[in-house]
Amino acid sequence: MPFKIILKILLPALLLFVLSIPCIIVFLPAISKHIVQSALGPLPGGRPLDFKVSRLGINNTQISDISFGEDLRLDTIQFSYHMDIKNIISVEKLVMSGLNVTLHLDEKKRIRVSGFSFPQANKLDHPGPAFDPDISAFESYFKYLPAHIILKNSTIFIETGKDRFYIPMQADVQLDRKTRLADMKLSIFPMNQEITVGATANLIQGAVHMRISADRFYPEMLLAMVPGGHQALSKFCGPVNFAIDTKDFSTFYAEVNDLGLAPDPHLKIKFPKISGVLSCDQTAMTLKADGPVQIRSPGIDLGSFKFEILSQIVSGTLDQFSLTLQNETTKTWNMMPKRMALPLSPVDFSDQIQLFAPRFRLSVSGNLEHQTGKLAVTGTDLKSFRHNQAEYTNVLDISGLQVTTEFNGNFGDPESLKHIKFNALIDKIAVQQTMKDKGIQVKGFYFELPVTYPFKDIKAVGRAGAKKVILHDKIAPAVSAELVQTSDVAMDIAGKVRLAELPDLIIDFSARAGLDSSMSPFAKGQINTNQFSITPNTLIPLVPAISGVEAFKFDISAKADFSYINQRINSSADIQVSNGMLNAVESGFSISGISADIHLNDLMVPETLPGQYINIDAFNAGRFNCSNGKIRFSLEDGKSIHIENLKFNWCNGIVSTEAFRLPSEDNTLYLTLYCDRLEMKDLFHQLGAFDAEGGGTLSGRIPVVLKKTEIGFDKGFLFSTPGDGGRILIRNFDKMLTGIPKNTREFSQLDLAGEALKNFEYNWVKLMLNTHGDTLEVNMQLDGKPLSVLPFEYNRTLNSFVRVDAQSPGSNFQGIKLDVNLTLPFNQVIQFGNNLKRIMNP
Repeated sequence: MPFKIILKILLPALLLFVLSIPCIIVFLPAISKHIVQSALGPLPGGRPLDFKVSRLGINNTQISDISFGEDLRLDTIQFSYHMDIKNIISVEKLVMSGLNVTLHLDEKKRIRVSGFSFPQANKLDHPGPAFDPDISAFESYFKYLPAHIILKNSTIFIETGKDRFYIPMQADVQLDRKTRLADMKLSIFPMNQEITVGATANLIQGAVHMRISADRFYPEMLLAMVPGGHQALSKFCGPVNFAIDTKDFSTFYAEVNDLGLAPDPHLKIKFPKISGVLSCDQTAMTLKADGPVQIRSPGIDLGSFKFEILSQIVSGTLDQFSLTLQNETTKTWNMMPKRMALPLSPVDFSDQIQLFAPRFRLSVSGNLEHQTGKLAVTGTDLKSFRHNQAEYTNVLDISGLQVTTEFNGNFGDPESLKHIKFNALIDKIAVQQTMKDKGIQVKGFYFELPVTYPFKDIKAVGRAGAKKVILHDKIAPAVSAELVQTSDVAMDIAGKVRLAELPDLIIDFSARAGLDSSMSPFAKGQINTNQFSITPNTLIPLVPAISGVEAFKFDISAKADFSYINQRINSSADIQVSNGMLNAVESGFSISGISADIHLNDLMVPETLPGQYINIDAFNAGRFNCSNGKIRFSLEDGKSIHIENLKFNWCNGIVSTEAFRLPSEDNTLYLTLYCDRLEMKDLFHQLGAFDAEGGGTLSGRIPVVLKKTEIGFDKGFLFSTPGDGGRILIRNFDKMLTGIPKNTREFSQLDLAGEALKNFEYNWVKLMLNTHGDTLEVNMQLDGKPLSVLPFEYNRTLNSFVRVDAQSPGSNFQGIKLDVNLTLPFNQVIQFGNNLKRIMNP
């Protein structure tokens, strides 16, 4: 009986227990969730913690759909555990999958996530002691930590305004609960690239070692992930290998290999290996880095450089830094501008530029508010030239080059005032058409220019000049100038040029040069000289070839304008010559009263406009005397002179020419002298024929041939004005009979002509002029009658008139035509031609 009673009580209880087990299994996750939420209490930010226990087992548990607000979500957490011999739950493995964290970056560069914001403003404004919890207080709980923690399929989302970026990540942590050591490996994949963070730590003592590294990393691919850093990061390129190591989190050692920098598509800068150390303490951070630098670009070979940088950061601000960049020792720098693809100004550069024994050093120091620095470039020799087959042409050779630039100011602020000073010293500059040509040499060149940017008119004066300029070993002027900045990229230049050989010559020049609004170079200036005299003592040392001219003097002054605008050179000059004289006593000719006012409209060619004049008061060569000469001409393309008209007074008449060009194609000049009313008595005298008196003029033309050193007349003819006769009296005609045998018809005819011309009234006169070698052949024809009875009678034997004595009545000619051939020496004219040729072609 009692058993039945017990059975009645036990069976319902057992049934209730059996039925309770499924209920517990079904409702245990919900109960567990409630217990956890109650234990945690209200969380910071008022965000609810929501999750679901999807599996609860003896050795493993899975929690899914975990969320803490909208910014923290986790797909699943899996626990693998067991009971140890002390009946303590030991978690062997914790696997988290699908962790998604959304970070919001606001305009103040603070990060917000699920209601949290850090760094917090009050901590920034009122920094207090650092939070340093006592880890040893939790040592008794370390045995409950998982031995293996895995994070996979996780992503960090970063939102900056309208942009949203994501970075996949994964992690693996191994814990040794006995030794309290943890090994962690975290991998993040920004833009599908892997960055690995590896750390070994003692859970009681702290981190033992940490290393951040990446292989074949492309920094330019982070472009889209850095707000405001697009332009800066786009200049860097990979692939890069880097590593950062630390053992105490106060000193970090970094190494970056093969970092590239591309400020221009055609300019590559590479850092093969950068080594750096970052040291931190409670007051500041100090960064030291150094390494080689390589510059690569088409047409540029500069060898290797090395850099060193040191910076100190205090309270998050760059307090002090210094940077040094210098080149490694190398023999030459080589540049081929035409192969370079840099955005250079469109200037016609040489084919090759070489700098021998180059030394380059750039040093900069300061902070964000102010920087100072110095750039120095030196070399034993700088050469620039063109390749013309096997020969170098247009050679520029600069010896002993020293260029320095000093600067200070805030170069990070475009509006702040900056001071820059340029200095250059050069031993010698040589400009040669070919390697064998002596060309132009400049010795002792110096340049110094203080600059402010943005421009401020502080009236700082620089200087420039050269101790000596040598042109083909002939001219040696000294140049000095003052330089004053006039805008951000322009300056005024004013100076003087002096020649030791011409102490009275002073050349003043002034110019403004710089860059225009489109950053193209420009220059505009003027050159003036005082009036100075040129004499043999001053000019022959410079031009030895004119030493054959015994005496000369010219008073000269000049003014020139030049400009270089829009890649075009424009130039012009005005040259005034006065009181000029040229005297060659040995050669027997002289020129006086030379004056000219010449305008050159292009000095680069050079050339002039038509209508330039040279005036000559008098020209004398033996018996040849000319006056009031005027040469109207133009200079063409720098190679030829176009004589538009040559006009002068000769024998009290006028002689002019048609236009001709010098030099001619075959170096032979064919010139026609157009003669108008030349007085016969002066003409006969200057030709060396005989002395004459009386009136009468001749007109016509005389073709002249100048070939090499020879001057000749070719069928020249002169004639009197038709219908306008005159009277002529010729003396000393007897000398024309010298050498002709008497009692000959030729002698009788010349004797009759000479007697008739002693007092002859002519109706017309005609002269024919020709030269043969050093003789002048003159054929003189006259029609008229002698004004007196001639002592001549007809001789039938000679068939000619012959002279008779005074007892004979003679003959009274009512009309006679004389045809006289004369042979005269022409050596004075030929000698003048030789001297003229030597002067014009030294």
